[in-house]
Amino acid sequence: MKNIPGWVIPLLKLYVAAVFIFTAVVSPLALSFIPVLLALAYLFVWWRPPSVNANLVADLFAFFAISLLLSQVIPVYFAVLASVPLLVLVTRDLEVTAETLPSPVSNGHRSLTKLGAGMLMIGVLTLLVGVLLNSQVLMASAGAATLYFLALHAIVMMRIPGKPVDVDPVHERIVAGTRETLYINMLSKTKLGGNLVLKSPYEWLTIQPDVIPLTDERFDVEVTITPPLSGPSSIMLEARVLDRWGLTSTRFELAPITLHVIPRARYAEWLAKRYLTESHMGMLPLISTLGAIRPLYGLRIGVEYYGSQLYQPGDSLKNIDWKHSIKYNKLISKEFAEFRGQPAIMLVNLAVGNAEEADKQAYNVVVAALSLSKEQIPTAIAAYDQDDVEFVTSTMPPSKLVARALEVIPQIKIIGKPVKYLGRPDIMRLRANIQRLQYVDSPPARVLAELLRVEYASLKGHARLSPATRALTLAFERTGTPQSTVVVISLLNHDTEAVLFIASGYGTKGNATLVVEEAAPRKR
Repeated sequence: MKNIPGWVIPLLKLYVAAVFIFTAVVSPLALSFIPVLLALAYLFVWWRPPSVNANLVADLFAFFAISLLLSQVIPVYFAVLASVPLLVLVTRDLEVTAETLPSPVSNGHRSLTKLGAGMLMIGVLTLLVGVLLNSQVLMASAGAATLYFLALHAIVMMRIPGKPVDVDPVHERIVAGTRETLYINMLSKTKLGGNLVLKSPYEWLTIQPDVIPLTDERFDVEVTITPPLSGPSSIMLEARVLDRWGLTSTRFELAPITLHVIPRARYAEWLAKRYLTESHMGMLPLISTLGAIRPLYGLRIGVEYYGSQLYQPGDSLKNIDWKHSIKYNKLISKEFAEFRGQPAIMLVNLAVGNAEEADKQAYNVVVAALSLSKEQIPTAIAAYDQDDVEFVTSTMPPSKLVARALEVIPQIKIIGKPVKYLGRPDIMRLRANIQRLQYVDSPPARVLAELLRVEYASLKGHARLSPATRALTLAFERTGTPQSTVVVISLLNHDTEAVLFIASGYGTKGNATLVVEEAAPRKR
């Protein structure tokens, strides 16, 4: 009992040692050493327990030993009564042991733990041994212990309801694949105490802490979720309450979270439409003087319409916006944005394995287009699937790039189970190993180098025939730029070898290469 005064436990321990010493004094001289050894062993286990449940075993053994030893000098029932205070120690030991018990595994709603079953079994077996030996003291002490454990079980049954913990459900809207932390408020419906054990049936949901002592009426649990597109709408957690003595386990379910999972593709589409709306013609405010805009953006004389400003001496008459000039009764001049940075090529793999991958790929395509557009990088799109090149565009300005990226989403194809690899080939390491072996003059090195060259040639042959390589080649021809930033958007299935060769080979020609396998959606 955790609420008993701190001095009671040492006093009871000393009481046990004193009883052992007393029985040594009153026992025959030839047998007096046995109670002394028991007292020393008992005190040693108390001072330095070898395991967590060592005190429980020692106190339970002392309960029966004291009954047997005292029955030699006093009546049986008085001997059993003299050992009853040890049940307080046993109860305290059960509480300490219960805190270290692993989560019980049982399909029943309420079941005995191994500890609870073990305690009852010890009492019953000791009672049977007493009957077989016709020992009144063993039968009496075993009966007292068994009744005591049954009383603890009865208390648990009455004080712990069928659903000991309730929860305030949380309703959450979240983009698929987004990591978010929620705090769930729970209510304990029992005052007996114990431990609540929570288990998540989902790989994408973690609980901290997963073992909570039921000391407070209300408490919070931290839940971290990263739901997939196909995740459930109602999150069900398996919960178990272990009573304060670790004798029984109560199993039930909690539904703490209701999710509305937004597909990545839908979220990306919303971002793209918002970008196109905000960058629509005429959305920018009029600038009163050319000097006010020069420090911010510089003079815009590019090819994409940016906004409007009052006409300033020196502006080209070809750029006058006659419609707005008539409306405001002032000369209004159009502004154009120029492309900045090295051109880019978005190399998009349209083949995916399932709906979850399709959602990820759609998100990656749109977000990559938005990122390039915001940096004012002129970009072409080259798309391919497992069979052939689907299309290759010319270099597009930002707004057209985002609009074209939205058109790519419906073209993503689910091809079932794509080719899987045990491990991705490391092209750079393979080249380096072949290069190193050229300087080793030994037959094994020459054989190994030849094997590596065969492997490299095979990988290169597959990459050259891949639709990804053909799509990139056509993109370079279409754009007419010798150098570009290549942004590969692929989940690396049928095109693994080609993408790895692109990433390792085009960099040596002055092209920066970025492979986007999966991007985590941003929190709104």
